[in-house]
Amino acid sequence: MKKVHRYAPTVEQNIADRSTDIVERHLTLYGVSRAQDLPEEGKVRLMRELQGFFGAEYPEGLPMVDPRDVGWRGALKRAWGMLTRRP
Repeated sequence: MKKVHRYAPTVEQNIADRSTDIVERHLTLYGVSRAQDLPEEGKVRLMRELQGFFGAEYPEGLPMVDPRDVGWRGALKRAWGMLTRRP
């Protein structure tokens, strides 16, 4: 599964697949193709089921990616770390 936002934490593929199945099931149940088109009740049910699912899979929560570790600043940080590291 491709990450939409680079600061979002990485989720294991099997967990991403199961969460996608939950979303697809709710979309099919209400006969829509986008979550935006779900009625309010459907959105609430979907959110609660996903929160329960991820709460069971990651009880301690997902660690967010530090924005300083990605992009050009992350590259500079890693390069500086390699230069200052002693063998």
